[in-house]
Amino acid sequence: MFTQEYWVQIGRDALQAASTSGLRILIILLIYVAARRALFRIIEAALARALSVRGASQAGTEEHARRLRTLLPLARSVAGCALFFVAAVMVLDALGANVAGIIATAGIGGLAIGFGAQRLVRDVIAGFLLVAENQLAVGEHVTVGGAAGTTAGAGVTGVVEELGLRVLRIRDEGDRLWTIANGDISAVTNLSRAPVREILEVAVGPAADVGDVRSRIESESLRLAAADGSRLIEAPVILGVSAFDATRTVIQIQILSRSRDLPSETLRVREAMLARMRSDGVPLA
Repeated sequence: MFTQEYWVQIGRDALQAASTSGLRILIILLIYVAARRALFRIIEAALARALSVRGASQAGTEEHARRLRTLLPLARSVAGCALFFVAAVMVLDALGANVAGIIATAGIGGLAIGFGAQRLVRDVIAGFLLVAENQLAVGEHVTVGGAAGTTAGAGVTGVVEELGLRVLRIRDEGDRLWTIANGDISAVTNLSRAPVREILEVAVGPAADVGDVRSRIESESLRLAAADGSRLIEAPVILGVSAFDATRTVIQIQILSRSRDLPSETLRVREAMLARMRSDGVPLA
């Protein structure tokens, strides 16, 4: 049965298949690789151009960079999957497979998976809406909340490290990495889109001259705002006397800074005010 003529015929058939289907498959793969690279470059250029046009009138360079880092991986992932599916179908067609049957089976399978993985579909849709509505971007400081019993139920605050179609990854101030399903997010507070305010209180003794204390606070506030490395948006502002009684007088100060810098700037201002009051001999309560 396995005669020399048999093996020669097998070799001829294999050579013929390689010279026809094999060459066709090789061309398809080369076109796929070239098209994938070109498509990624087109997507990157298109996103950069679109966001630069919007950024010129809205948020500026930093906002443009954050949105580009957020949208680019998502666009590449979707486009890459679609292109891979097309290339795979073309390769199967070159091998003589029933492409129509495969596509029909894939459609039915996709429908079945859609019914069986409703949570996954919900997460993907929620992730798409987070990006489309520009609720947050990679590198921004946010607080996300969700329904009770979910990861985001108690609220998570931190810096967005990754925004995918299914999950959101946030690094909190304790350097913990939170992975939250997009479908579990019901509220987003973006702390990076505008400066954040903090109120400090300076409590002095009842015998202190309020006008003199105010002038000293204003002087120290200007020095703090002009200091090297200061991350204050503006010099701290005196709001006024918030409370007084027989034991103390409380003066409120407003601090304005970016959300990520506010805790450290609050400590810096508080320490500086304490040192100034003590050095000037102002009685504290």
